[in-house]
Amino acid sequence: MRRWLLLSLLVPVLTGHAAEQGASEWLERMSKAFRESSYQGVLIFGNDRQWQTLSVSHALINNTEYEKFRHLTGIPREIIRRGDETTCIHPGEHSTRLDTALPVPLVGYDGGSDIGAVYEFQMREVSRVAGRYAQHIRVIPQDNFRYGYNLWLDQETGLLLRSELVNLQQQVLERFQFADINIGLNLTEDDFSPQGDGHTLAQHRHETINETPAEAVNWVPAWVPQGFQLASAGQVAVEPGNEDDAQPLRLMYSDGLASFTLFVDPAGAEGLPEIVSQWGATSAAVRYLTHDKLRYRITAVGELPSDAILKIAGSVAYQAVESK
Repeated sequence: MRRWLLLSLLVPVLTGHAAEQGASEWLERMSKAFRESSYQGVLIFGNDRQWQTLSVSHALINNTEYEKFRHLTGIPREIIRRGDETTCIHPGEHSTRLDTALPVPLVGYDGGSDIGAVYEFQMREVSRVAGRYAQHIRVIPQDNFRYGYNLWLDQETGLLLRSELVNLQQQVLERFQFADINIGLNLTEDDFSPQGDGHTLAQHRHETINETPAEAVNWVPAWVPQGFQLASAGQVAVEPGNEDDAQPLRLMYSDGLASFTLFVDPAGAEGLPEIVSQWGATSAAVRYLTHDKLRYRITAVGELPSDAILKIAGSVAYQAVESK
């Protein structure tokens, strides 16, 4: 009797550990598929306010990542990425923001992080997405400071076919889903040539400059949710022609799945209000601090609940760095 009682107590633990191990393997496959898979398809993504439909192509050609997507709804535009170079084709004088990657959730997944400490994983039933069989994985946060996910990964390749970002009440805040997809195509550079007519705008992907070691960063948050670590720090490159502008400090944090970014830059003397806002799953908070008689703007933005983003922004302070 005692043996059976002990086994009954161990089963949930073993099941949870097995689910975490299985989910980690699936997420590693997903991360690799993001970078290396060749595919073409039709993608639908958005939230309760706005939906967009894209024609999507992706491939790794001669160790260079290629992406092309054409907007099938709204203003017609086409964005092509070859490595770090992005080209946008848009009509008339319309100016569009250069997105350097597809709107893929969890593209920054970090397999080296201890995500099992802050998320629970549940392996659910296999179902079909875009005509392909997909493994459903539930990702459940262990606190109120991050969102959860429902993921459907292609059984054959691990490519993410569908994603739902959900709050604690399981309400879907953002959805990403392929309506149609062909995986494993032999795509060439010609498949990533522009198809539309219009103005062409080419630009290299924004890079941070003057990368800063974590121990040399002066502006730091006193509080971040458990599991979040500083992933990178540096100054953001300014747009060409605006070289005299101050270069904001950018701090990027990740827990292995979710991420947020802090920007710190001089704010001038304008009496602008502090704000907190949320659209879909993305929250942003802006506050102001005075240090050494200069006023600074602190901006926190990320796919976290607004309470978490506000608390992070409110904890940022200047700390002196000891010279060695």
